Amino acid sequence: MGLTKVKSIFSVWKGRVIPRKTVPWQDHWTARTYMIAANLRWLGPKSMILVGDSNLEMIPPHAFEGLSVINAGFGGATAENVHASIKSPLVLASLKENPPSKAIIQVGTNDSRTGADVAAVADRAILISSLFRDIGTETVIFAVPPIEEAKTAFRSEAVAVAINEAIRVASHRAGVPFIDPYISLRGSNDVTEDGIHLARHAITTLVAAIRAAQQVPRNVTV
Repeated sequence: MGLTKVKSIFSVWKGRVIPRKTVPWQDHWTARTYMIAANLRWLGPKSMILVGDSNLEMIPPHAFEGLSVINAGFGGATAENVHASIKSPLVLASLKENPPSKAIIQVGTNDSRTGADVAAVADRAILISSLFRDIGTETVIFAVPPIEEAKTAFRSEAVAVAINEAIRVASHRAGVPFIDPYISLRGSNDVTEDGIHLARHAITTLVAAIRAAQQVPRNVTV
């Protein structure tokens, strides 16, 4: 894909794909998506892409030493935002040209607010998975990390739990592996730094799950 064409697609995507309600994060998502599309050209046949929000984006690159990984995490992104970014002409064209072997999908943290439509979040997770499966990429969906309400007033643990259950059921129905990397951490009070973003030891747990997911067969629920 030529540079002129990429810039043209990028311009259209910036104005039309990201919902306006995402401001003030829009510029960040725009830049992230452009860089993700550019990095996709380096993917090989055994590569992996991480799709989600800041809890993926904030993983330091050295944590993936020895792996071929594109980190497509977007800080502040809801499931709807992640779906919009992956199906945008810029990213989807790049994925079709060089599809990764596996996609790890973790969405729902930024949807974990009182009144959220948990079924809609689960549907978005499956739609994201379908975009990848349509190009031959295997997918694994990870559970939403714990929310520590004592540290934040902006998310709900009860909603996060409901989202996880909805995604687990939808994943099983769609035949998509669903894994909870945080089983050993749930119930503790030191999983996050601020109620939302993972503490260092929790990131280490997440990275271990990402590495293990390379070997996850289809239709596994853990």
